[in-house]
Amino acid sequence: MGSWGDLAGQTVSALIGTLAGGGIAVYVARWQTAKTIQSQVDLAASQEAATNALARRQWTQQRTTEAAQRLLERLAELSAWLPSLPDLARDEPQLSPQARERCAVALGSVRQGMQTELLSIGDDRVRARYRALVRLCFDVGYRGIGQSHRERQIRDARGYLRYVQFTLESVIDGGPLPADCEAPVLERSDNAPWLPPALPWHWQDPADGS
Repeated sequence: MGSWGDLAGQTVSALIGTLAGGGIAVYVARWQTAKTIQSQVDLAASQEAATNALARRQWTQQRTTEAAQRLLERLAELSAWLPSLPDLARDEPQLSPQARERCAVALGSVRQGMQTELLSIGDDRVRARYRALVRLCFDVGYRGIGQSHRERQIRDARGYLRYVQFTLESVIDGGPLPADCEAPVLERSDNAPWLPPALPWHWQDPADGS
């Protein structure tokens, strides 16, 4: 009887060991499966997040580029009528009333750009330069600042307008912005035209509209 008891005990012990080992193996297999699935889920989520972030950056860049292009169109129209800018506040324009009217419309369009396209450009430096240009043009056109130097007024406004155009072109191209500089001081003693600190190579190119 003792032998049978020992055998039964050994059999039960072996069976328990087998069951325990099998249970551990199943647990480990399930844990590894769950870990693999979770890793795949995490990877998919990470890839989706990266894709969404890229899509947002591309959308932001596209919106910024389109806004800068529309602002350039507004500036090009104003540039064509800048010689009449000092006439905006005059009862008798030095140039034609028609040119004065076109200049006023173009300046109004540029000003409107501050409340529309400019808000789609996130760079504070670009926004500040555009706003400084609008303020400069209103100082010349409606406030008469520097009116004793009409030609210099026009050159100053044209020079800073070109500087803002270069800034917006850099936004479109994705390149570095032109160096920071202060807007022209309209009431100053010298008669030298205003120039930015670093001139682009095409500044004096007649084909470029400077």
